[in-house]
Amino acid sequence: MRIAILEDTVKQAYTVAGWLHQAGYECVMRHDGDSFVGMLEHEPADMLLLDWDVPGKCGIEVLKWVRATRDHGEVPIIMLTQHDDETSIVQGLDTGADDYVVKPAREQELVARIRAQMRKYYPENLRERKLKLGRYTLDADARSVLVDGVDGQKLVNLPEREFALAMHFFRHVGCVVTKAELREKIWGESDPKYDATLSTYVSKLRSALQLRSKNGMLISTVYNHGYRMEELLQPGRRQAVARGVRATGPRTALTF
Repeated sequence: MRIAILEDTVKQAYTVAGWLHQAGYECVMRHDGDSFVGMLEHEPADMLLLDWDVPGKCGIEVLKWVRATRDHGEVPIIMLTQHDDETSIVQGLDTGADDYVVKPAREQELVARIRAQMRKYYPENLRERKLKLGRYTLDADARSVLVDGVDGQKLVNLPEREFALAMHFFRHVGCVVTKAELREKIWGESDPKYDATLSTYVSKLRSALQLRSKNGMLISTVYNHGYRMEELLQPGRRQAVARGVRATGPRTALTF
């Protein structure tokens, strides 16, 4: 899901975007109301976070414009502002905001409010909060991974950034994921200074989830590019493919 942030204080905008990246959302930012409206006309978003006092169109004017525009009106909107008086809060909600958060925002509360609005507007996307592939079931709300094994199921709880990394890999099985893409996903910026830390996270993820070839899933390193999550066919399925019988499940490239 893609969240558009209107915030004129650049540092605050990047802080909020970083929180949301870690929670699994994509973010775009603008620092004045006019360019924000221009962006929405060409790049619709799934949710809006609006500051009130910004250059150009203020947050309330942007809110009115969105609600009056047929192509953009059906989208959740949260006001995120320093206006904490009752009159302002009532005005924001009466103008069409779904929620109103007074700065300074708290990370977990803001993410919870965003998820609440996403559940209301996009109930069909609830299933994306859980992802099952092979022996692995990832639960985004619990930040946990359930791993099926010969001795039963094992529950693995991951730190926030490592879980975000795992979700990204499992959602892009078979694809090369660049280091720049992963840096942007985890830290909200693509500075190569994070490469050593990224490598450490990938190593920890491999160990925590036992992402080795014998378990059917593998994270391989693609030299000078990034990484690739691979789903490996089991021996029985390899034999079926070799005999010309179509194997069930997603197609996977084999290397013998």
